Amino acid sequence: MISDVANISTSPIILIDEIENAGINKEKAMQILLEEGKIVLIVTHDPVLAFNTDKRIVIKNGGIVKILKTTLKEKGIGHYFNWLGNYGLDIREKIRNGEMIEKVKLFCEPIK
Repeated sequence: MISDVANISTSPIILIDEIENAGINKEKAMQILLEEGKIVLIVTHDPVLAFNTDKRIVIKNGGIVKILKTTLKEKGIGHYFNWLGNYGLDIREKIRNGEMIEKVKLFCEPIK
């Protein structure tokens, strides 16, 4: 779906509702869409995903109550939590493949 939207759709604006429930790598999906120059609006309850955006719109009772610019510190926090989530997925995959887990990393790689 993400590939179709990024590569085939002519729409410059994409609305995604709760991508965290799609069972896909949400970071990779966002990267693909942004690389194709799409404006991406995300509806989410996932604070980690929200920290990866430039701005956040807070809606209550059907109306916009705040527009927040994501700070560099929040982006760093989002990066760390994304790393943790992906690292956990990597460990799960290794366990499913019958591999032994000998050690666990306690820190993430710096933002590139």
